[in-house]
Amino acid sequence: MISNLWKVAHIAGVRGLFGLMLALCVSLTGTAQERVYVLCEGAQDFYSSEVLEFPSVGVIGLGGEWMEFEELHSFVGHAFASDLLVSEDGARLYVAAEDTVYVMDAWTGEILAEQALDGARKLALHEDRLFVSRGDYDPVTWGSVAFDAYLVALDAESLSWEADWAADGAAGPAWASEGVRASNGGLFVAVNNAFDFGEEVGLIGRIDIESGAYEEVDLGPAGLNPVHLLLSDDGAVVTVNAQQYDGTSLSRWDGQDAPLTLQVAEVTAGCGAAAWHAGGVLYQVYGEGDFRRADGVTLAPQDGWSGNGLTVYSMTMMDGDQVLLGMTDFVGSGEVECWNMETGSMWTLPVGVAPGKMVVASTAMDVPVVQMDRTWLGTYDVMGRPAAPGAAGLTLTRWADGRVTKRFTRAD
Repeated sequence: MISNLWKVAHIAGVRGLFGLMLALCVSLTGTAQERVYVLCEGAQDFYSSEVLEFPSVGVIGLGGEWMEFEELHSFVGHAFASDLLVSEDGARLYVAAEDTVYVMDAWTGEILAEQALDGARKLALHEDRLFVSRGDYDPVTWGSVAFDAYLVALDAESLSWEADWAADGAAGPAWASEGVRASNGGLFVAVNNAFDFGEEVGLIGRIDIESGAYEEVDLGPAGLNPVHLLLSDDGAVVTVNAQQYDGTSLSRWDGQDAPLTLQVAEVTAGCGAAAWHAGGVLYQVYGEGDFRRADGVTLAPQDGWSGNGLTVYSMTMMDGDQVLLGMTDFVGSGEVECWNMETGSMWTLPVGVAPGKMVVASTAMDVPVVQMDRTWLGTYDVMGRPAAPGAAGLTLTRWADGRVTKRFTRAD
């Protein structure tokens, strides 16, 4: 059907084609579309503090004859963004960007609400609350910033402040915290103090969502610096621990029994990618191009996956054995790669710098008027030369509303 639209272009003109495509979007309103939302963390010169590229959030539509990355919003004024969530119905996006938490329309990128929150790190949704962990470094002293609370809860719709857990070690986390996950009536939080180099800790805290009571366990001397917090099939959590950047360990805690920690490498995982897959954890150790795998209950090593042979910044599992990999040079480029773990590479699409979080969501296709009224200005190849819409390879399309979309079209 799409290929027939390109034939119509030769008769009706390219602008007429885009009007036809937009009319097609209207006719599809109310159906579902699978999309990948991508948080690009941006780039900054850490010596001069100059922002080279502002963080942004964009979307890739799946399942069509062509694919494009469309930037929904650029967080101008921010140097970094650390997490992205999509609401269960796919209608809203939540983004943590340095000192602010945002909720956005998932189709237009419009900011619906925002809340000032220094050191916002990772996000977790549970019913009508958005939980946010906190941690940051002081650009003058390069030490860790002290907060009154390292875990807060916001209203999921308005982002108004609802609760916090005081940083005294009894009421709530006492150090900078990272991953958060809701499971089995509790909210788990990884406490690592990672912004205080050489003083890292290894704790997992748990908030009883009904009572608000806090408890935590120590992962032991080998469990320092949990950088990934993954939810297991049975509701427990598994962490990948970067230690003091001198090794890697895994830990598991179900919220009741004593935690289990296992040393797995004498080289750190650093900020390498990790994901839960088929009852176990896939993770990458610094300097290795493949992915190691561990059983999600015993943490015992299993056969891993060869990956793409390179260091991967982020990863997200899709249906079956498909996986999305976020690749970047942290300065000027970023790509999302889709791989089938059995058959190999499926596609690669350029995005913004440092794609640090990718979320797959099935969203009701309720296209807003602002998208239907967009005016096409021109399509170009990567050298800036005019290109026909639908040309094979990567093309860039300019729109009158100022947006530029990147489209990758498979060759016949």
